[in-house]
Amino acid sequence: MADKAFLLDTTKCTGCRACQVACKQWNDLPGEQTEFFAGPELTNPRELSAITWNHVRFFPVDRTNPEKPVWQIIHTKCYHCNDANCEKICPERAIHRVDGWVVIDQNRCIGCGACVNECIYKVPHIRRDNDKTYKCNGCTVHTREVPACAFACPTGALTFGPRGRILDEAARRLAVYKRNEFPSATLYGKDEFDGMRMIVILKDRPDKYGIPVNPPRLNITKIEHAKDMYALLSVFTFGLAPLKRTAWKMARSMAGFSERERMS
Repeated sequence: MADKAFLLDTTKCTGCRACQVACKQWNDLPGEQTEFFAGPELTNPRELSAITWNHVRFFPVDRTNPEKPVWQIIHTKCYHCNDANCEKICPERAIHRVDGWVVIDQNRCIGCGACVNECIYKVPHIRRDNDKTYKCNGCTVHTREVPACAFACPTGALTFGPRGRILDEAARRLAVYKRNEFPSATLYGKDEFDGMRMIVILKDRPDKYGIPVNPPRLNITKIEHAKDMYALLSVFTFGLAPLKRTAWKMARSMAGFSERERMS
């Protein structure tokens, strides 16, 4: 699966949630405790979580043209950034690469929440029954040739293949969409964070989908300072995850970060 990528074409997504269900089945993830209309329109559950790694979000229907309302729907998962904030910040080096995909090693994860804080896409989440962090791993743990989500998509909204070919196809489609029905259509994932494994064709600007434009990078100097403090403090944790979590919190504070401050 080296140098592969997903292509998400939001013009083709019908919100069927086949990707969401297939991911849960393949990775043996439990169901969510949900409620009716947990999020905008038909969004349910409300967001990604430690047990929902693929998620379909609906946005309020654009009724600017009452005769032709436009549904805004997007499939979300980890973008698998080439220069990933989560990988840089992890104090235990639990986040690593498998064929280019960003994967969390739960055997090393201490549930400190560093990756949760620093992922601007709000992808990783801590599972409270074991204090470990989880997210999409690109089907590199329970391996398969085509990831479950893309394999299950019935409309071709989510496809999978060599990244170079995916980018060529995305550019071709985008040009067609901009000339015709979606003049404000944009492409996301080609350059952000030095390139992503999720290439997304949006009907409109990224901010319309709550996706950050020109996402910030981490301050490497401040990160290294926090990690140095953590290395010193972790000597006194006896290898116990709860104490390591406390050590990381203290290291953040000693490096000059407030509880709510992002390391940017």
